[in-house]
Amino acid sequence: MLVMFSVFAVLFLKDGMWGYRDKNLQFYIHASFVQAGTQFKEMENDGGLSESVWKSYASSQKCTFPDEDENTLPRDTDLEMAWPDILVNGYAVMSEKGAQNGAVKLWEDYSASKKWSSDPGDHPMSAGKIREQFYAAAIAGLLIVVCLFFLVRTMRRSIHADGEALYTQTGQRIPYADMVRIDKRKWDTKGLAIIDYKDGDETKKARIDGMVYGQFKEEDGAPAEKLLAHVMERFKGEVVEYVTDEEDQAEDEPEEKQGAGQPDH
Repeated sequence: MLVMFSVFAVLFLKDGMWGYRDKNLQFYIHASFVQAGTQFKEMENDGGLSESVWKSYASSQKCTFPDEDENTLPRDTDLEMAWPDILVNGYAVMSEKGAQNGAVKLWEDYSASKKWSSDPGDHPMSAGKIREQFYAAAIAGLLIVVCLFFLVRTMRRSIHADGEALYTQTGQRIPYADMVRIDKRKWDTKGLAIIDYKDGDETKKARIDGMVYGQFKEEDGAPAEKLLAHVMERFKGEVVEYVTDEEDQAEDEPEEKQGAGQPDH
């Protein structure tokens, strides 16, 4: 969870500081290519369009950016940015492929040279949407702090046992003689065992969480399994656990065989 929230925080910050702003820049520059295709067709229809006329027109055009540019575009964006040179010099491509198709081809070449996606998206990211990334990053940061707190607390704790008692992660010493019941029903599935024990006149519960304390990795010697086995060897009370169908059948077989060997009267 700590790694997951850390990745989320980095991604949210990246989108808020650079990612969404860069996407907006791509969106508005792409709009210039769309505008160029439309204008090229109109000038063709009016007649008299030549390469020199197109270059003269295109070189005088500027990309159009929103009024709230300081909140939605990269901070080093030139707000007086002229149309890219590939558009100014794109007369031959748009004449050969058609105005709009030629503009699409020019955009594909331009975006590839910038290592951008050829798909600029359907709409730009608003300033509010960009702010949301910082809010999300702050929430992820808070969750990172919470995860670190529990991680450090857990790393400093341990469960261990000796010949006389079990010592829980909270520092509680539970002598085997005070244990009255061990519930193992969740041990095989979740690594949990619940111990009921006497503390004076009061019955309390303690939990052995093998997934958190010890783990079950065979390469590490399955510490949690060894811990519970150590406790069970010294425990004299009631054990609650699930009984499998095979065990039930094995218990019934001797009686069935004994009955089968007796003659009927």
